[in-house]
Amino acid sequence: MDLRKSLREQQVGRCYFCRQLVDQERRNACEDIEHYLDKSKSAYRKWAFSPVNLTMACHPCNMQKGNRDLGDAAIRASQSLRNGSGAFKWLHPYFDDFHLNIEIHPGWVYAVKPHAPKAAEATAMIVDLELDQIKRIHRTHQNLCKRIGRASILLDKLIDLEQFDSVRMKKLTAIIRSAQDELQWL
Repeated sequence: MDLRKSLREQQVGRCYFCRQLVDQERRNACEDIEHYLDKSKSAYRKWAFSPVNLTMACHPCNMQKGNRDLGDAAIRASQSLRNGSGAFKWLHPYFDDFHLNIEIHPGWVYAVKPHAPKAAEATAMIVDLELDQIKRIHRTHQNLCKRIGRASILLDKLIDLEQFDSVRMKKLTAIIRSAQDELQWL
C-alpha cells in the first residue's frame, strides 16, 4: 500500500492539524504528505522517511506550518525519533493525543481543553496555524459549498445522460451528505 493511501486511511481522510476532511482530487492537489520535523533542517534529515515523522495535512495547514523548527535541542541531537526523545513545540501526530488537548466546537472553532496535558503545545499549534482565525472558517465554508456544487453538477449530468449507476450515485450522495454534515458546524 502506498504511503499516501496509508496515511489517508489512518487519519480517516482528515488533516492532522485542523482535522477537516481533505478533498481527494486528481494529482493530490489538496493533500500533502507532511514532515512534522522539517526535512530541510539538517538535524531532521535523518527522519525524512521515518513513519513517525510523516503525516497527511491539508495544503493550507502545510503552507502555514512552513519550515518551522518544532523540536528542541534534545530532539535535534537524538539518534532516534520516539516519545521521550525531547520536547516538541506543537502536539506530535503520534506521541500526543490531539483530542485530550484540543476541542473543536461547532463552526470549526478550536480551543485548548481545560486541564490539557500539553496546553502550551496545543496553544502554539492553534495560534501558529491560525486555526483561530475567522478567515479560515470562511474558507472552510466556501470549500464545502464548492464540494456540494461540484457533486450537484455531476449528479445533474448523470441524470441528463440517464446513467443511473448506483455506485456513482451513492458516491455523489455520500459527498453531498458529508459536506452538509460539516456545514452544520459553520
